[in-house]
Parts: sequence; C-alpha cells; structure tokens
Amino acid sequence: MRHRVLLVREWDSQTSGSGCCGRLGGVNCDVGDAETYRHNRVEMERMGAVYRALREELGDAAEITVVDPRNMIWLVPAVWRDGRARGFDTSRIWREVRRGVSYNAVIVDGRTLFAGHVPEPQQAVDAVLAELAASTAAVAAADDPGDAA
Repeated sequence: MRHRVLLVREWDSQTSGSGCCGRLGGVNCDVGDAETYRHNRVEMERMGAVYRALREELGDAAEITVVDPRNMIWLVPAVWRDGRARGFDTSRIWREVRRGVSYNAVIVDGRTLFAGHVPEPQQAVDAVLAELAASTAAVAAADDPGDAA
C-alpha cells in the first residue's frame, strides 16, 4: 500500500472563484493589499514548513499532496477512499471527512491528525510517522486474517 499524506491549506491562487488570476494580497495583486490576507499567508508559510519537514523525513515512502479545502470535489472522495482502504467503517470515515475538510488539516491514509491549526513541523513529523506505522499494521492485519485464528 502506498501511503498518502494530505496537507489541507489555502492556495494563494484561488480566491472567491477567481481561478489562477486571484492571489491573497501582496505585490502586484489586485485582490486586496499585502496586509489584507496576512493571516492566510502566515498559515500557508507554516504549512510549507510542515511540508518540507515531512518531505525530508519521508522521502518517497509516502505521497504528500497539498490540497485547498475549497476543493471538496477532490478532497472528500480522497479521504473516503483512503479510509475505506484502511478498513474504517462508514461512520468513522464521515468523522474523518468532517475534520479533514478544515483549514490546516493533516490527514494520513484517511485519518485526520490535525485540523484547524498548523502543527509545529516536528510535531507533524512525529504524528505522521506514528500514524504510518499504525496504518501499515492495520492493513497487514486485514490482509492476513489467518493470524487472527
């Protein structure tokens, strides 16, 4: 099983349906002043630090995808499929989806570890590594029911 880590954060290129032409403030921006979206930019930069720390620690051991929380058409089915592959029941999957569509969420193989705030990079790395180990063990146990007897 290839593991997937989803980092849910705003993209500066999407503002109110503006597509690739809208940015969240800054130099040469027609959508607000540099100060208008400062809090969004700070969160984006903090999630960038989490991304770099995870990329450095995980290398190619997991796919890391950054997704905008407004991209529900992709995000909800992705969390659903990952939770299903992991063996979560329907109510558990919906709980993970509800938390996972939050800003600044970190999701590993269908399980939402953080939601609503950006963790410190090392905190995210530690939590993701622990969850990857749990996910691997759960999938291995499901694939080999003979050991349960």
